[in-house]
Amino acid sequence: MENKPKILWKNAQIAHSRGLGTGFRFVTRYCDLLVAPWLLDAAMLSLYLFARGASLCIPAALSMLGRKAAPQLRDMARATGQSRFQAAAARVNLGYMMICGAMALIVIGVTPLLLEMLQQADPEFSEILIWLVIGQSAPVFFGATGLLMHALDRAAFNDLLHGVTMLFFLLGIFTVTAQETVPIAQTFAAAQLAHGAICAVLLTQSGVWPGLTALFHKEIKLF
Repeated sequence: MENKPKILWKNAQIAHSRGLGTGFRFVTRYCDLLVAPWLLDAAMLSLYLFARGASLCIPAALSMLGRKAAPQLRDMARATGQSRFQAAAARVNLGYMMICGAMALIVIGVTPLLLEMLQQADPEFSEILIWLVIGQSAPVFFGATGLLMHALDRAAFNDLLHGVTMLFFLLGIFTVTAQETVPIAQTFAAAQLAHGAICAVLLTQSGVWPGLTALFHKEIKLF
């Protein structure tokens, strides 16, 4: 009985490494896209999908930095002594913060102009976009949580947290009486921020400073 939790954890890691959780990861990260068609009419759905697609520019930009940094972070995390990994994690967190912040401003500034060019301007669109961008901007507040969880071999647990926050999102959606786009965007943003906050707390156990607090790391010098 004592080994049962270890066996379950090992099985979860094997399933993750073999790619068996691909469908699960897609559902948990894009659960709003699966729910929205059932709740919104065609006009509102098109606005939501347009805003959602624009917000995905943020994680797309971050993924380029993540792919470059991931191998080195994994090697540092597995090496004896955590000081090099902690310093590298702090620098990556600051990089994520700057890239994410810049991309968020670009998306918020450019996307409404594109919608106007398509002659589909809607007063509610800007509010939808802002909430979706806030959700994607969790790295500004909490750092590169997903990347660092993978580097520390906690990818399976990271996926589990995505599942928990997906349930939080679904419960929030079905308690909202008005079937509108803004409550969906708000609830999804809250779920994303909750996931980032939980991961950031867990990463502090490995000495990783979340988000902007990485500036206080002794090896980070701006001047």
